[in-house]
Amino acid sequence: MQQKEWKQEDRDWLLQYLNENDLTDLQEVAASAYDADVLSEEPVLEREQSERILENIHLRISTRREPVVRRISFGRWKVAAAAIIILIAGTGILSLLRKPVKQLLVTSGMERKTVTLPDGSVAYLEPGTTLKYTGNYGKEERSVTLTGEALFNVQQDDKHPFIVASALISTKVLGTSFNMEARNVTEARVVVLTGMVQVEAKGEESQEDKEVILTANKGAVYNKNTHLLEMSDATDDARFYSQKQQGRFIYDGEEVINVVNDLERFYNTEIKVDGRIQHCAFYGDVNIVDDLEKALDLIAVSLNAKINKDKNGNGYIIAGGNCH
Repeated sequence: MQQKEWKQEDRDWLLQYLNENDLTDLQEVAASAYDADVLSEEPVLEREQSERILENIHLRISTRREPVVRRISFGRWKVAAAAIIILIAGTGILSLLRKPVKQLLVTSGMERKTVTLPDGSVAYLEPGTTLKYTGNYGKEERSVTLTGEALFNVQQDDKHPFIVASALISTKVLGTSFNMEARNVTEARVVVLTGMVQVEAKGEESQEDKEVILTANKGAVYNKNTHLLEMSDATDDARFYSQKQQGRFIYDGEEVINVVNDLERFYNTEIKVDGRIQHCAFYGDVNIVDDLEKALDLIAVSLNAKINKDKNGNGYIIAGGNCH
């Protein structure tokens, strides 16, 4: 683009635009053009050179300036024209216009925590979990990074897939609910409650057999040591996560040993059951806001059993009783 192609009114407009505006529109147009056309090329100029050229733009377009007698139009094409001039200065100038993207970090500490993301999707974090996402979440993509364990209830958005990344796997969905566990560096697990997700193992040279599609009540486990991504039935896990999200475990004739397994898992406490009552049927509800001893009392009363602390004082024993 040669200087002689610019009319004086365009020079006046561009100078006023650069001097008086915050360059937000200019930044968007320049960034779009840069991402599309210049990303694969080497920078033309260094940052200091780009700064000097930007200053020269002001000087050059202000030469032979005459008073503006008509109303200045801020049409989109003029913003684009200004963006093209800025891009002539090289990729270094774009770094001056780009604003740093804010990184948001949520930690659950020692308790469970519920996080509502900007698009309305909800993450239910287990204790010791960290969730990271950017301030641009939902504008161009919906990506979060998980360390720990969380259940996600994802809002439907066909244009912006929801992606949960961890050190070992990446899970991609459109709209669904699923639980993802990525607590350590050797194994990661996904269980789908509703909808469909795509799970991909990360860092593999060959992606053959390293990607699976999961539907409701299916799960996948990736082990870094064996390099295996295995799919399995996860009906019981899906039931557990679903009832935990709803805030109540409901049992209609479930064996006591299965009820106890749920309580161990939720309260992270060891519970032993007398062999004589392990397969007795239990009917009742356990509210997740109740403490563990109240839940154990419900079981003990229904079986005429007793609740005792173990020798270490950290766990519980359900002893005695019968199935009636």
